[in-house]
Amino acid sequence: MSDGDVNLGRTGRLAGGPAPELVAAGHQAEIAHGQALAEALSLSDLAHAVVLLDAGAVRGETGRDLVAGLLELHDIPADEFPWDASRGDAFNSREHVLRERVGPAASGWLTAGRPRREAFRVALRIVARRGVLDLADRLLDLADALTDQGERHAATLAADYTYLQPAQPTTFGHLMLGFAEAVRRDVERLRRVHDWLDHSVAGCGGSSGSRWPLDRARLAEYLGCEAVAIHTKDAMWAADGYADLASVVAIALTGQSQLAQDLEILCSREFGAVELADAHSRQSDLMPQKKNPYALPVIRAAAAEAAGMVTTILTALHTGSARTDNYQVLNGGIPTLLGNAVRTTALSAAVVSDLTVNQNAMAAAAREGFTVAADVADVVAQVADIDYRTAHTIVGRSVRRLSDEGLPPSALTGELLRTIGMEIAGGRVHIPDEAVEAALDPAACLAARTQIGSATPQQIAAMVADGRDRGLADRAWITGNRRRADLATDRLLGRARELAG
Repeated sequence: MSDGDVNLGRTGRLAGGPAPELVAAGHQAEIAHGQALAEALSLSDLAHAVVLLDAGAVRGETGRDLVAGLLELHDIPADEFPWDASRGDAFNSREHVLRERVGPAASGWLTAGRPRREAFRVALRIVARRGVLDLADRLLDLADALTDQGERHAATLAADYTYLQPAQPTTFGHLMLGFAEAVRRDVERLRRVHDWLDHSVAGCGGSSGSRWPLDRARLAEYLGCEAVAIHTKDAMWAADGYADLASVVAIALTGQSQLAQDLEILCSREFGAVELADAHSRQSDLMPQKKNPYALPVIRAAAAEAAGMVTTILTALHTGSARTDNYQVLNGGIPTLLGNAVRTTALSAAVVSDLTVNQNAMAAAAREGFTVAADVADVVAQVADIDYRTAHTIVGRSVRRLSDEGLPPSALTGELLRTIGMEIAGGRVHIPDEAVEAALDPAACLAARTQIGSATPQQIAAMVADGRDRGLADRAWITGNRRRADLATDRLLGRARELAG
């Protein structure tokens, strides 16, 4: 067996290489995960080597060769790297290629004071931080698209629905702004998760520290982290933050799934209130009349997969502490989850931006679905000097009678309400015709609701302005974090090049 194999530890505690079944079931998957983490693994290795050299733990030509070799590996694209699952995971592949280039005397220092799992822990946080910022960017695009529609349709009369039944009059703009609020909360949740990811786990040793001079604060700076995760074992093995991240992603995509479900219903021929752009639709191969809103089930399917990932991560955490089960899932699952979420959210934003609203159909649903019934009950209680529950009962029984007779909401007159009122109250109920007529206009009903956050044009304008201001602040946060990470990488690579001569 060669010296190279000795340096891989194959003649240490274990005799011989891994079984082909283990390679196929385990190492192949780990190699695939490592390719998604490749650049970040390289940064992790470089930071570790640079800190060892800066501290004088590795000196002279050996140190220069180590860093120079790592810089060569850093320049190899992930899809061109000679990964070899027979040698173990992605770290082992990188170490083997490094040994071939600089020899065992230099490459053997790569694991000084650091198990290979630390490289993966550092890399996963780097990739997850980037993914969180990318997802936050796309979520803000979606919030902007919803806000644009909210502003554009601030006066587009619509029916609000609960249980798919017409509830109260509203505007399409108000409906869209409601989804925008939820999306902005998704960004807030991502900011909290990013704070956890921004704590460096480098330099922990095995899990209780190291006798090697590893400056954890300097490592954090080189890796673009804002702080250090203090407790070394917790830093090395904590996975709850990734469960939190997966939950935030699943919540964000669930909100988009609800939006997609609402849009699909409104797109139906029976509603005819919304139409997706052709570019977000698909035709039927059998039925030439169909224009299927294909983008919407794509969004819903992605939400289902994200929910499944949350369950997978939590299940993998059902072990004792310091187990690798969860990272078998996380190293590949988190980059995949974030990548899917970024693409899906970009699709959601495009769908919202390009959809067409049938304002006549929207207004007809508001006017023909007894959406003003609650407002009529309000007026009856106010002008007839009776309690609201009794007024509600009078209006409800009146609507039932009209529905049974197939009559429209315009037939809900003061005379009918007085008649029903006598039946219920046992005496004359004073309900002026003009008061009822005023309450039968959905637009007038909306104008009468002046509370903060209501569907009046003034409140919608205020919410639009507030949302845009919050979006600007969030964009600045994203830009600042990206710049800090990029500058840290530049400093690390610059220092590595200095040390490599």
